[in-house]
Parts: sequence; structure tokens; C-alpha cells
Amino acid sequence: MEKKRLNTEEYIKLIKESPEKKRGYIFAGATVVVSILLIVFAVRPTIVTITQINSSIKEKTRLSTALDAKISTLSALDKQFEDVGTDLQDLKLIYPANGNFSLLLANINPILSRNGFYLTGINFDKYSDKNVSFTPKVLVPWSVKIAAKGKVSNIINLLKELEALPMFPVMESFSYTDQKDEYDLTNFSINLRIYKIDNANFYE
Repeated sequence: MEKKRLNTEEYIKLIKESPEKKRGYIFAGATVVVSILLIVFAVRPTIVTITQINSSIKEKTRLSTALDAKISTLSALDKQFEDVGTDLQDLKLIYPANGNFSLLLANINPILSRNGFYLTGINFDKYSDKNVSFTPKVLVPWSVKIAAKGKVSNIINLLKELEALPMFPVMESFSYTDQKDEYDLTNFSINLRIYKIDNANFYE
């Protein structure tokens, strides 16, 4: 086979084309590199921004969940306070902190009337029986002396009803006279032990 020989013109043309092709290759390579760099540097901020947005959304979701939990807790506490509020108002009357025994007084007359008695006098005083020891942290005992007229046959039921009052009075003693009035009623003296709060600001 005969080898093809390059003439002088073709050889010169080939020599001239080689650097141009090299420059073309270099330019193409540089273009590709620049394009890649542009893509990387253009996309990277977007990726960082998306990551930051996702982190922000997660943090806001966490804070929202925590806030919802706190709101639920506060709502539950508010509901509990509403439920207990009435009981606290009742407790102020059952165990007064200011010596206001209005609940006891309001209940005594109906109990006396139901059992055929009527009230002739009532007295509240500090409890003074030194034979009875107390170690309460808040409650202190007080003495109630009730003077009433009625029939002896009804006294036991009267004492039971008095001890069943919501402030849980304790029957200390009772006495009565042998003499009866013109209506065949006997004078009774009833001593009860009740309790009050030993702190005027306890409910505040």
C-alpha cells in the first residue's frame, strides 16, 4: 500500500490548525468549568436559603406546639380554678378567717325550729378548755354556747343535726333545768366546739 504523503501546503495548514484547535479545546473546557462554577455558586445560596427556611419552619412548629401546650395547661388550670372557686367561697363560710360565722347562724335557727326549739341566745368565744390539746397549723377552735327552749324528748335529735352541720361542730356538753315555763318548755344550754382560720388574710 502506498503511503499518502503530505505536500508542503497541507503540512503548513496542519501546523496552523493545531494551535487553533487547542485554543478551541481550551476555550470549550474553560466554558464548561465556568458554567459549572456558575451553576454551583448560583444553586448553593438557594440550597442554603431552603435549608434555613426549613429550619425556621421546624423551629416555628416547635414553638407553636409548646405554645399550644401552655395554652392547654392554662385553660385546664382556669377550668380547675372555676371548679374550685365555688368550693373556696363555701370554705370561707365553713371556716371563716374573720370571725364571720354567718353560715352557722343561718343553719342553727332552722334546725332548732325543726326540732321544736327556739333560740333565746348565742355566744361565740375563744376556746378555753385546757384539757383538750390541739396542734392545728391553720385551724383554731372556738366555743359556741347556744341557749334554747324546747322539749327534752327532742334534744337527742337536735344534737345530732347540730353535729351534722357543714362546719363539723363537736358537741362538748349540754345541760337543762328541771323547771318548765308556761308552755311546758325546758331551758337548754348547748356548748359546741367549732373552728376558724387563724389568719385574716388566708383567703386573699
